[in-house]
Amino acid sequence: MTDAGRPGGERSHGDRDTTAAEATDGRSIEDDDTGGPPWFSRALAASGAFTGALVVGTAGLVFTSAGRSPGSVVLGLVGPLCAVWAYGVVLAWVARTDLPREHHARLAGWLVVGVIPLVVGAVVMQAYSAAVGALDSFSPAAAGGWACGGVVFGAAVGIVDVRVRMRTAEAEEATARYEQLVEVLTVLNRVLRHDVRNDLTVIAGYLDHARREGDDDIVEYLDGIEARTDRIERLSDHARLAENAVLGDDAVEGTTDLTLVAERVAGTIARDFPAASVSVHTEVEDAEALVPGHDLLESALHNVVENAVEHADNEAPTVDVTVRVRPAGAVCDGARPRLPGGAAADSVVEVVVADDGPGFPDRERTVLEEGGEDALESSSGMGLWVVHWIVDAVGGATVVEDRDSGGSVVILRFPLVGDE
Repeated sequence: MTDAGRPGGERSHGDRDTTAAEATDGRSIEDDDTGGPPWFSRALAASGAFTGALVVGTAGLVFTSAGRSPGSVVLGLVGPLCAVWAYGVVLAWVARTDLPREHHARLAGWLVVGVIPLVVGAVVMQAYSAAVGALDSFSPAAAGGWACGGVVFGAAVGIVDVRVRMRTAEAEEATARYEQLVEVLTVLNRVLRHDVRNDLTVIAGYLDHARREGDDDIVEYLDGIEARTDRIERLSDHARLAENAVLGDDAVEGTTDLTLVAERVAGTIARDFPAASVSVHTEVEDAEALVPGHDLLESALHNVVENAVEHADNEAPTVDVTVRVRPAGAVCDGARPRLPGGAAADSVVEVVVADDGPGFPDRERTVLEEGGEDALESSSGMGLWVVHWIVDAVGGATVVEDRDSGGSVVILRFPLVGDE
């Protein structure tokens, strides 16, 4: 076989490497070979030549103008020096930011275009001054000084324009990436909620059949399989809650009384875990602990209390749930909730969940307070991750502390609504 110019059109390995390099840069090596540093381009070289010609021409007019004096020469050179400085600033910015080459032409164009309005303004001003008798004759040196000032103007506008375009492109790329991630999350969640749950239903049916028809020796293995299916089903529930917490529309609406939420959660846990003792105490003077409403707040508190019960190291765990209102100034750990809109809350509602279990591992403590990918390592971790998202959605914060008598304390902190 032959190269591109030979029959078959196949190219050598070296040719392919050269083409790939040219495609990566978005240009050909020959087209941008200016003999300068890698970040330099023909567009910047052309604008530099234009600026140099303008500076030299203006300086020549200053030195050759009639009636010049040392003061007028110094004043006349201010414009050329500013133009040189502005072009240097542009080059330094391009080199420092490694500006993509597709923006070089636009930036160079502004250096040239910026001259036009100032030259026109200089001509109009001199023409008007001559018409009213304030100026004897047209001054090319003055017009050149204004033109040099146009380079400064063009450099400033060009840098701002290019930066805005770059940030807009980055924002559009980030938006596209976000939309893609949302789509992936939605699809994965639907798989967990529908396909996996359907398969789990089938597995549960087989387990029941195996228990009725199978040997007693396999019951232990069947129990292990059932425990794993329960874990997968819980992950499915957590995935649904995660999608609703992060992507749910209009989830925050109205207000919710956390005292009532705590009592409902305690009743549910008592029904599901008869051996556990869950008590609710309130320290609210006005009988209501109103926080921004969210349809998943009860799920968040339920996850925390259930996690305390399931991970207890005794058969009869005890969990104390306290709902209290405190001034925001009394919060000294920095985890202060904010009202919808970002305003700081004057008072906070805290739901304190204290247990007598083994305490929180550092990994799960980090998940609950800050969120993080470590939550995927266990079903309980993912549930705590969901708690973090739900609490954060209403401007709240989560804190984990060690209990003096043993165990841990989880504090869900929310802004108090209606505190005037």
